[in-house]
Amino acid sequence: MTTTTTDHARPVRLPRRSRQGVVLGLDPWQIGFVAVAALVLLIGVNGFGPAGILYAAPIYLPLGLVAVTTVRGVSAPRMLGLWLSKQLRHSAGATTHAYRPERVQLEGTLNLPGTRASVQIWDVDGLACAYNPHDRSVSVTAELEVQGFLMKDAPDRHDLAQQWAQVLATFTQRVGVKRVTLQERTTPTTIRAGREHFETSAHRAGIDDDADVTTNYRQVMDASERFAVAHRNYLTLTFDLVALGPQVRALGGGKSAIQALAHVEANNIADALRSARITVRRWLTPRDIASLARTAFDPEFLSTVQNRDAENTGVALNAIGPMYLEEPRGKNGVVITDSGIHTTMWVHEWPRSDAAVGFISPLVFARHPVTGEAVTHIFSIVLTPVPVNKALKRIREEKKVWRGNERLRAKRGADGSAADEADWLALEKQEDELVAGHGEFRYGAYLTVTAPDENTLEQSIAGARNALSRAGMEAQILYCQQAEALLVNALPLGLGMK
Repeated sequence: MTTTTTDHARPVRLPRRSRQGVVLGLDPWQIGFVAVAALVLLIGVNGFGPAGILYAAPIYLPLGLVAVTTVRGVSAPRMLGLWLSKQLRHSAGATTHAYRPERVQLEGTLNLPGTRASVQIWDVDGLACAYNPHDRSVSVTAELEVQGFLMKDAPDRHDLAQQWAQVLATFTQRVGVKRVTLQERTTPTTIRAGREHFETSAHRAGIDDDADVTTNYRQVMDASERFAVAHRNYLTLTFDLVALGPQVRALGGGKSAIQALAHVEANNIADALRSARITVRRWLTPRDIASLARTAFDPEFLSTVQNRDAENTGVALNAIGPMYLEEPRGKNGVVITDSGIHTTMWVHEWPRSDAAVGFISPLVFARHPVTGEAVTHIFSIVLTPVPVNKALKRIREEKKVWRGNERLRAKRGADGSAADEADWLALEKQEDELVAGHGEFRYGAYLTVTAPDENTLEQSIAGARNALSRAGMEAQILYCQQAEALLVNALPLGLGMK
């Protein structure tokens, strides 16, 4: 992301996602199909002479056509691979997960499908420390707050964004920061606090419970409760324990050293955020982590969690996962859990022109197009820091691909397009920014929309797409990958998708 100081109203421009591919915009899956088609043609010609072109046509022509076809924004070969993978999982019974309370559970594992069951969540002085043994990483999560951000003037918002950008830039310069995940959750909530305040105030004022004003006010609260929503923002930092090995060994090694390191890093992050005028409302505890995951899988359980008192807040870790999860056969764009049905999308297009700070606000406040109720969703931006030397190497390689594509187009007598020119200018700008001292992140964004049934889900997705279009963004459904995508978004553990 880059910013300018000339226009505080619209200072943000995100780098363009390159469409050059490996060769002429083709991805590796497409190149593989083209190579197989060419091999079949070559074998046919060598075996049967010129007539082999006709004999082999039923094989190489379909392969070639599939190679250049896209399905819902994804290349057909890649979509075919995802579909076959899902069919294999169906055959192996791996698309359904049901929790059995009586089953013996290994110590240190969680009620989660697949390899995520081995993630361990430790309590370090009230801080949830999530250890992933598969990639040797540890994550901590904070709930953030910036009072009245969208109500501030454009210069003030721009200043806050600049300070936040400086905090992000430091992550690219520190060894061991593996992933930074920013998450916004919009969920229905209760107006319990408002009801309690009204009852207390009415009692103090001596207003009769049967009075017309009391009855009318309660009716207004009852009618408005379905429009009550909660917006929460979270920051998850994931640290690479392999890169931080010397520090772990200096702290004595083992589990206690990892916990101590997580606690130290959490304090460092809090200090950095405080300097950027971003408040850490709280560090999530293990019960908070379990609560966020549990209510994502079981939305009807949300009111029960929200109405608990301070002593019983959150959810026990053994209830973190879904009681039931299924990727239904024949429906590749949804996943079903306890009391919800979900669709997760990947944001593949960002604003192409200068945008305002806070340009995703239409998505945050997205509404159902029919009822006007808030769209229940989880929106995550996953940032992976890239060292400067690797970023410069990537730019050199992409420039080499761009020049190669230009030469191939010139040989065919085809002119380059405005999109090709934009790709080159984006690479030039990224290189200039790196030389000037800025950091680079590889980023991806995922949006999970949740509803109680399929009809409501379709309407909610429509509302989310409307909001995305107003923000200058576009998303596509992660077909045949819905279970994995839901787990990445529902669990505030900074897992990320491969």
